Amino acid sequence: MTVLISRSTIFWEVDAQRDFMLPGGKLYVPGAEKIIPNVNRLVEAARQGRVFLISSADAHNPDDPELREWPPHCLKGDPGADLVPEACAPHRLVIPNDAGFALPDKITAYRQVTLQKNTLDVFDNPNTDALLKKISAAGSPAFDPDPEFIVFGVATECCVRRAAEGLLRRGHRVAVVTDAVRSIDPDKGRQILANLHSSGARLITTEDALALAGVSP
Repeated sequence: MTVLISRSTIFWEVDAQRDFMLPGGKLYVPGAEKIIPNVNRLVEAARQGRVFLISSADAHNPDDPELREWPPHCLKGDPGADLVPEACAPHRLVIPNDAGFALPDKITAYRQVTLQKNTLDVFDNPNTDALLKKISAAGSPAFDPDPEFIVFGVATECCVRRAAEGLLRRGHRVAVVTDAVRSIDPDKGRQILANLHSSGARLITTEDALALAGVSP
C-alpha cells in the first residue's frame, strides 16, 4: 500500500541545532538533549513520508545584530549550526535567508525543508511566507486548505514562541508539542505555553502529534 503524506498536518521543527540541543553547545538550552528522543520520533514520521517537515535553523554571520545580545552561536559553516542527526530527514532542501531564492515548483518532492534565519523570528526570512503560500498549491498529494502546524523544538520562550505566534497571526491552526519543546527558563516556558494556548494554539503530546499524522504507536 502506498503511504501518502498527511494532507491535514504539517510538522514545524524549531532550531534543533547542536549549539542549542547538546551540552557544550555555544548557546545550550538546559536539558534540551532530553527531548531529542521525541524529536526523533516526530522526524521519523517525515523520514517515512507520512508528514511534511518544515524546520528553522539559525545561520549567523559574525556581525549579525542578534549576536550583540547573545553569545556567538550557529555561525554559518560551523558544526554547531548543524541540526542534530535526530532532527534530519532525507531529501532535505535548505532555503537561505535570501529574497532572491526561487522555491521549487513541487515542494513535496522533499521530505524536509529548512528555513535559515539570522534573527529569533523565522518570518524575517522572506521565503517563509512564500513557502506557506506555495504549500496550498504544492502538487500531489496536495495539502488541505487549512492544515494544522505542529510546532516543537527550542527554545520555548524565544524561537518556538515566535514561530507559533507568526503562524497564528497568519490565521493558521497551530499545536505545540509540550514534551518536545524546552525552555531556557522553565517558569517563562510554562507561561509562554499558557499564553499560546490562550491565543488559540492547542497543547499536545508527541503521541498526539503522531496520531494526527496517521502514525500508529
